Amino acid sequence: MVVIFFASLIRWSKHHQQTHRVNQFFYSLFFACFAVLTAAPAKAARLESWRFNSSQNQLEITTDGGVQPKAQLVADPTRLVIDLPGIVLGRPVINESMSGTVRSMRIGQFDRDTTRIVIELAPGYTLEPSQIKFRGISDRRWLIKLPTPQLATSSIPSISAVPRLSAPSRASESELAAIESVELNGSSNQLMIQANKPIRYTSRWDTSLAAYRIEISPAQLGNSVKGPELGAGSPISRVKLRQENSQTVAILVQPATGVQLGQMNQPNQRLVTLQIQRARLVSAAPAIAPRVMSVFNPSVANIPMPRSPNGRIVVIIDPGHGGPDPGAVGINGLQEKVIVLDIGNQVAALLQRQGVQALLTRADDRDLDLEPRVQMAEQSNATVFVSIHANAISLSRPDISGIETYYHESGLGLAQIIHQNVLQFTGASDRGVRKARFYVLRKTSMPSVLVEVGFVTGRDDASRLSNPAYRTQMADAIARGILQYLQRAARL
Repeated sequence: MVVIFFASLIRWSKHHQQTHRVNQFFYSLFFACFAVLTAAPAKAARLESWRFNSSQNQLEITTDGGVQPKAQLVADPTRLVIDLPGIVLGRPVINESMSGTVRSMRIGQFDRDTTRIVIELAPGYTLEPSQIKFRGISDRRWLIKLPTPQLATSSIPSISAVPRLSAPSRASESELAAIESVELNGSSNQLMIQANKPIRYTSRWDTSLAAYRIEISPAQLGNSVKGPELGAGSPISRVKLRQENSQTVAILVQPATGVQLGQMNQPNQRLVTLQIQRARLVSAAPAIAPRVMSVFNPSVANIPMPRSPNGRIVVIIDPGHGGPDPGAVGINGLQEKVIVLDIGNQVAALLQRQGVQALLTRADDRDLDLEPRVQMAEQSNATVFVSIHANAISLSRPDISGIETYYHESGLGLAQIIHQNVLQFTGASDRGVRKARFYVLRKTSMPSVLVEVGFVTGRDDASRLSNPAYRTQMADAIARGILQYLQRAARL
């Protein structure tokens, strides 16, 4: 239709042209309109993180662009449907099984420009729509608080209206919290930010400033507030306080070399703390369990581990999730966080034995946001970054198993070598090497990959990943892939 219209327009202009100026006008009009109609759509924002706290019945979502969630309550079975317009998921459908009155959570791409989150209740339970609370911490971070599900006494309408979402609002000057102190507590290894009123915060690693950014809003700097005094040997090299605008205070933290910024907490409404710890270098590990490669792939059982190239090599191993976040939960309650921590620890130990400085983002069962993982890689000037995860799909699809490896930009070569080694040494099904925009991949400046070591919901993968010997074999394959990549890179 558009092409026919412009073709007719050009024929008309040629037939009725009176002057050179008229002809120029119609050709200019054609190309201007054509450019508008064929322009590429704006780049969509992405869902960066989500976390459902079952003890509080609360979902937290974070996107890398502003969003205004839309929600509805649907019956048979009862489920809360949350749409995120303008948000792209960028990965296959995510299914997370839960226990209790909330049965599961599914995240998928509803249409080209909308990510949909579905929280399904256990059979027989329902929610009171008027008690579902949406709170915008910022236009990129939302908290969805569900009331305690109750046994349904009567059927609810097929679709129930959910209260209007409360978007972040501007506070008057008298309502602004004043930041009264920013202090470094050496005994507790914490940076402590104190205000005179309740405060809300967001945090992220600011790569443009090489600093960890903490934003507090609505707030202003107190008249006498100063940054902490940082002496020799301080774990923080610099703290800068800025009034970003009339509503927002920014605190920029630059850690010293070898220091990791950990989890942020809010002990009370007026206090925010940032955990600080020295990055832990993996020590020589105890003897690893006997190899069982002959069970899975006897042809490669005796291949020696390649040596690392000369020079300072730093590899970040990033076991996903941790602490209260179990990640994917699969067959027989198999938890992603447990699997990947075991594999990650073994990968780091193997690299250390070969002369590579291997650093773990977490070496135990602790909670760690995405930003500190990236920050650790940047601060240590890592050579490569390898994140280890386990996949999941619906428990009704135990037939789906296999290995996937993701990369972004410069990580393709690393992803291909690790993926090949994992397939060769484990005999697992090949689900391909794929490009993705996961936060830890696109925010790190070095070659970075994310390895999905199998499906905890898959019959074959879950059985294997439950076996400590198989996890050792997986770690061996990943470590070999990393070392082979480093060797090839050193020869270029």
